[in-house]
Amino acid sequence: MLLKKILLSGYFIIIFCIGILFVPVSLKWGPHLEFYDKRYAPIWQLHTKEFQVDDYYPTYELDIMRIVYEIGIVSLLIFILYFILKEV
Repeated sequence: MLLKKILLSGYFIIIFCIGILFVPVSLKWGPHLEFYDKRYAPIWQLHTKEFQVDDYYPTYELDIMRIVYEIGIVSLLIFILYFILKEV
């Protein structure tokens, strides 16, 4: 029972970090929204209009497939870890 609580709380902390604090985004700017950079940013930075670069606002776009892959990999690892520790 304690193992489930520990793994579940760890899982929620990791998902919180992936989903809110370190979200994979692509930074685009310019007249045709050209790709500039890929990085991890907090979710509240997606709407920032604080600065301009050559009269264009840089925009952050979520990298949805990367988020899905990361959440899937973390879920699979926690699932496997639970079954390994359950049998021991």
